Amino acid sequence: MAADISLAYHNLATMLDAGVPMQRSLNVVAAGLKPDVQNAFLELARAVAQGNSLGETMTARTAVFRPLDVMIVRAAETSGSLPESLSLLAKWYEFSARIRKRILSGLLLPVFLIHLTAIFAPLPGFLLGGWNIRAYLAEVAVILSLFYVPAAVVVISRTMPPSSLLHSQLDRVALKIPVLSPAVYRLALSRYCWVFHMMTKAGLPITDCAEKAAASTGNVVVAELFKPGAASARAGNPVSAGFSLQLPVEFINIWRIGEQTGELDNVTRRLADNNGQAAEFHFGQVACWFPRVIYVLVAILIIAYIGRNLAIIMGAAAQAM
Repeated sequence: MAADISLAYHNLATMLDAGVPMQRSLNVVAAGLKPDVQNAFLELARAVAQGNSLGETMTARTAVFRPLDVMIVRAAETSGSLPESLSLLAKWYEFSARIRKRILSGLLLPVFLIHLTAIFAPLPGFLLGGWNIRAYLAEVAVILSLFYVPAAVVVISRTMPPSSLLHSQLDRVALKIPVLSPAVYRLALSRYCWVFHMMTKAGLPITDCAEKAAASTGNVVVAELFKPGAASARAGNPVSAGFSLQLPVEFINIWRIGEQTGELDNVTRRLADNNGQAAEFHFGQVACWFPRVIYVLVAILIIAYIGRNLAIIMGAAAQAM
């Protein structure tokens, strides 16, 4: 869905910037989209024709439009920066889709190998020791659980509030795993800067920008490093004055320069791009190393099954003697 939303926002921004009326733009953009997204944009077109605002109508389609989208669009409609804000949202979703694709590309081959191992590794032992379909299926399920149980824990944790114990603990663990840690950390920094940049461009108050950006990092540990920035802004101080000193020194210094020179918009965009590129690189490393870890685990599993099969053969030979 992220790719469709990105394309829709990009096309809508282009048409509005060219002076095409909102209703017509929405109808044109809807063509060629997947059914769920297409229906949402057609509904927006009908609502706009009846005099409703774009942001107000988006609140009724939470399955397609996230709260961040609605907040930015509502503010942009008031400030008159809607085309630019939609274009930034398009880039945000394009970046998210690219990261997701990079992660999934590293999972495909290992997942296939795990299933292949689960199906064929137990077979020789059962054929040698006597076929039992229930025992075989149970053993296949045990092997697959080595992958699906951790995967299920991760997926379930992401559906829980960030304050939940499981969610927060997994976020902490992710920042301690070699190779994965810099990818997650840089992605969190990039997400903070992206959301802050989009919200300031839409005309939202600086305190709201800092607060919502911290909540959008995707990692509760990194979010805690940014949270005091909102409190600093509410007290009338620069956002960076509240940043934790555990953040990279160069990150804080560049942000402060942006505040001092009045170029914070440009600085946050550069920080978002630079950290986003670093995150993509590190996720590429994860995609490279994760299959190797799985290969080692599969090799250990196969060796264990070979040892078990040899024990069966040796036992049968001893009985025959």
